[in-house]
Amino acid sequence: MSSDDIYEFGPFRLESGSRSLFRAGEFVSLQPKAAEMLFALVESAGRVVTKEQLLERVWAGVVVEEGAIANNISALRKVLDPAFEGDGPIATISRRGYRFIAPVRALPDGPSEPLPASAATGSVAANSSSAQRTTERDTILVGEIENKTGDPIFDGTIRQALALVLAQSVHLDLRSDHRVHAALAVMQRHGAAVVGEVALEVCQRTNTKAFITGSIFLLGDEYVIGLYAIRGDNGDTLLSIQSRAHGKGEVLGALDRAALELRTKLGESLASVTRHSSGLAEVATASLEALKAYSTGRQTWLSNGEAAAAPFLLRAVEIDPHFLAALTGLALIYSNVGQYKRGAEYMQMAYDLRDRASSDSERYRIIGVYHDIVTGDLHKALDAYRACLRFNPRDPSALNNCANACIILGQYEKAEPDLRAAVEVERSGVMIANLTLALTALGRLDEAQSLLDGAFALKYDSYAHHNNAYHLAFLRGDEAAMKQHFDAVVGREGDEQFLLQAASNTEAFHGRYDAARELSARAAALALRDGSLEMAATWIAESALRDSHAGLTDHACEQAEAALAAGAGRNVVCLVALVFARSGREADAERLAAQLDREYPQYTLVQRYWLACIHGALALARGDWKTAVKSLEAAITLELGTEEPFITALVIPPFLRGLAYQEGKQRLEAARQFEKITSRPGLLRNNLVLPLARKALAAL
Repeated sequence: MSSDDIYEFGPFRLESGSRSLFRAGEFVSLQPKAAEMLFALVESAGRVVTKEQLLERVWAGVVVEEGAIANNISALRKVLDPAFEGDGPIATISRRGYRFIAPVRALPDGPSEPLPASAATGSVAANSSSAQRTTERDTILVGEIENKTGDPIFDGTIRQALALVLAQSVHLDLRSDHRVHAALAVMQRHGAAVVGEVALEVCQRTNTKAFITGSIFLLGDEYVIGLYAIRGDNGDTLLSIQSRAHGKGEVLGALDRAALELRTKLGESLASVTRHSSGLAEVATASLEALKAYSTGRQTWLSNGEAAAAPFLLRAVEIDPHFLAALTGLALIYSNVGQYKRGAEYMQMAYDLRDRASSDSERYRIIGVYHDIVTGDLHKALDAYRACLRFNPRDPSALNNCANACIILGQYEKAEPDLRAAVEVERSGVMIANLTLALTALGRLDEAQSLLDGAFALKYDSYAHHNNAYHLAFLRGDEAAMKQHFDAVVGREGDEQFLLQAASNTEAFHGRYDAARELSARAAALALRDGSLEMAATWIAESALRDSHAGLTDHACEQAEAALAAGAGRNVVCLVALVFARSGREADAERLAAQLDREYPQYTLVQRYWLACIHGALALARGDWKTAVKSLEAAITLELGTEEPFITALVIPPFLRGLAYQEGKQRLEAARQFEKITSRPGLLRNNLVLPLARKALAAL
């Protein structure tokens, strides 16, 4: 079997190189042993594969019971059988083994496209061999396309449209706006037009092979688009292209033609261009007005932050409800600022339109974000993000998304290499902030501080960087620096609330609960002013959790009720249920737990973290320490994760487990749980659980 062999049977495709199964283009998650067993059966389709052969292949050198084979066969049948009539594709051969009986087609010349791609004719070219696996891609920068028409509708619009259609190419890698923005900051050229010498210097600083520039102008009654490809090392012109449109309504069609010619002349094969050449109307929008709004939103995002960009993307979607890039942008914006319900609504819309994606990699990214913020299945999200990396192992967005999922799962050591690779390629503010968080959680505070210092030197100034800097200052006891970073975001819409909540956690850490409550109330008031009921309720609910940890049950319940009344989002319901469980409101906690279980059946954190904590706390309240410990077992593998939008890891499971063992007079086990907390100050930072765990440990 070649590492690139693929097999097709029914609606399924099995790829050897990536060890991946797909159904109708959708990635299907399998456990590694089940996947290897499926490969063994499919490679020998029509022949009996004995149990001994399966044991040798799947569990080589390991002694396992024969039942392990049956368990994995059962798992495979659950996945495969619904797509076939009769008994499914795996037949049991009594006392011998199994035979794969469905017709199998082997394609040894390389992987087929993992998802359907629209060809230039509009037909679907499914399961054809593809160059998508190419990892050596030419990086280009789409610079300014000057508007000489006098019509403001074209300001920034042609450049954005060109970037959207070029994103289909499997030969070209577009230098991201974030990377260009960072380079301009280093050059002290904020807001400069990316043309001429400026574009050339950006290319040289970012190791970009070429940049595209040009103009749109009127010639009589025709619109003329002129594009130039310029070498990124010396500024020589590589090629020029001209495309004409009869009237404004034909401009985007003319741009489509110019982009196809550009890709061919830059070295992409004709077959590849033909296979991946949907028009702008298919992968983005046919509306100049929608493109203008989207382009303005993208630039606003870079210069003034994501919250400021939302109105422009909303306008783009209002004009064209099928504008996929605008929908995914809105989903990310609202999720990043804590409006998770609204973010999920836009992500569902984007997911439903995923076949309009500009590339297979982009389609996988949409699938990943969908599972990230809609279903909440972090493992399916990770599978999709990793599938993106099959097409381009240096895709900074996919690397960052993989790392972010690992951070939420508490796998900081896995997140770090992906984030370093992402920062090396793009060096965006979000990626630097995530890497800083991971390094801090791992206790590598000097590295984290050095990374942040570099970010501030590059003029990065988002709340995420000031938030990380605030916590690093807290860890070294530098109150002046804490105040400096707090003051830096005062008055910033959408940002100040995060530092207020950080300051409230600090007050609670030092036992000043009244002051902590007041700061959380101020954070909630700002969230309300900014239009986010969900964030406002979250800050109050987190304050209630702190009070419940401290035994201030009256304050805890009062705030929990207020939070639930203000905005019953997922985070709020999780927090309030836990507060009720720890504050004598068992019936209310059980009711909310049932609601969570019903409404979020696939949500990894709800099912394996929050429900475990709620049930553990309920058992603890009843004095049943053994049941509490058992209930908390589900959270063991992800109990150290940092869930958004919380500013530090909450680390609730080991704290509750420690209290349960303490109740059961299991001093050694209790100490082990509390030490999980006390040994990780970089992870806990100003979380109240840290001093409480220290106190409990000292009392054992």
